[in-house]
Amino acid sequence: MAKETIVTKYTLKGREILSSYASMTIEGVMTARVQRGKDAWTIEERNGIAKGTSDGENEAIYIPNDQAIVSIQRNIVPLLPKKIVIKKPADILNAVREFDLKLVQNAGSNKRNWGGNACLASSTVFFQTLLKASGFKPWEVLTNGKKPTVFYMPNIAFNMVCGGEHVPGTKQDIQEMFFFAMNEKSVKDVFVTGTRFFRQFEKNLVRDGLPTGTAKERGFVFPVKDNFEGLNRIKECAGQLGLTEKDYAIGTDNAFSEIQKTDELRAAGKYAMRFSGLGIKTREELIEFNYSIVSSAPNFVNMEDPGSETDVIAHKLMNEKYGDRVQIVIDDAAVTQLRFIIPFLGAKERKDRAGNSVLIKLNQAGTFTETCLATAVVLGCANVKTVKMFLDARGDTALVLDELKKVGVASLEVALANIKSGGFSAFFSHRSTEGSSEFLPLMPLLFGAVSRKVWFKAGAPNGERNLQNYNPLIRAEDEMRAAGIKTVVAGFEGLPDGVKIPAVAQ
Repeated sequence: MAKETIVTKYTLKGREILSSYASMTIEGVMTARVQRGKDAWTIEERNGIAKGTSDGENEAIYIPNDQAIVSIQRNIVPLLPKKIVIKKPADILNAVREFDLKLVQNAGSNKRNWGGNACLASSTVFFQTLLKASGFKPWEVLTNGKKPTVFYMPNIAFNMVCGGEHVPGTKQDIQEMFFFAMNEKSVKDVFVTGTRFFRQFEKNLVRDGLPTGTAKERGFVFPVKDNFEGLNRIKECAGQLGLTEKDYAIGTDNAFSEIQKTDELRAAGKYAMRFSGLGIKTREELIEFNYSIVSSAPNFVNMEDPGSETDVIAHKLMNEKYGDRVQIVIDDAAVTQLRFIIPFLGAKERKDRAGNSVLIKLNQAGTFTETCLATAVVLGCANVKTVKMFLDARGDTALVLDELKKVGVASLEVALANIKSGGFSAFFSHRSTEGSSEFLPLMPLLFGAVSRKVWFKAGAPNGERNLQNYNPLIRAEDEMRAAGIKTVVAGFEGLPDGVKIPAVAQ
């Protein structure tokens, strides 16, 4: 971009819209006046945010839509700057960071006073507006305007089999089972393979006289016999398509908070395998069950939520025993909050870490900057000063330092250095945007310029909500290649450092 861009005269409002879960959510709508040289024009952007399917007390707290809309007008609009001058992408990030910091400082604990939904709608549409005004592409933002030599497209997790709470009467304790195309040369080819796989899986269900309905993420819902049937069907389908064990991978989102629902189970560190009928398992028995799932396929690569959200001990035990074999993704326990992510990953030894990957959700963080900071921390590219700034704003610094002391880490700087040396991965989740939004793909399109360890899930390769998160990646890849940027699908090398998968082990 040859000339600076000046952005002024912001307007911002909230609007209630339909979400994809037969409910209502809100979108932020922003207009701004853009001037570049002698040219001037007005732009409008909008972003619909998640209804709040994850709504625990430890994450950004949503308030009723009508109250959130009023909150935007009353509390957040007065915080908008008068003018922003954009000469380089860092100017965009700095402006949004300053805006988001005010939200964190004023919106109340976990944004409960102003509403996490009001804050997120405002924050994301503000970034979106500045990005559009500047003319920069998402993949240029973290390289500060420099065209990346290589851009890493994320590994895509396609939900194929649903169980647990998603499926009444299921015999599968695990909530989601994934198919990954791991050896394609372009993200478009990943989606071509994903759609072929989905259709073949459907044909197999018809062949066996089973229903072909789908759940929220559009993975199939059918009466499985046990926890392994879905995995075996994924392997069968891959074989029918001629895929070798190096061409694809398998993973799960266990969502095991759902099998430790009572205070009694939590206090005892036990789990009720209530869907499969396997009875009560101790924490240690659950970890061995997890490993039976992992070891069921030499190309099993990913397990999310191996224990409940309150059972960090289970996460650490899983990571200690099997963190060199599988990507262990922390979701419900970390909820995209720096105050959890840093202590969970910051220890020097693997036995003291709760996993080697973190699920990233915009709606849990509540602002764009906090989401980016959480991702940057996990990927080892965060600015210590900025991290401390947001921890201080939340009042979390002392808590984080106390938790770090318990695992032998003396400072925030040491913790972030340990995380960087760990080579962990970030997994962006579909539970982040709603309505007609295409904001979520911006996250991998930012970080794929600086890291290979990026993963992405937005459900099965069908359904409009899912496709609005996937199709922008195809368009971006085409645009980057036309600009001479080499794009590479992350593949098995996108796994955390030290994870050895038998199917591709040398």
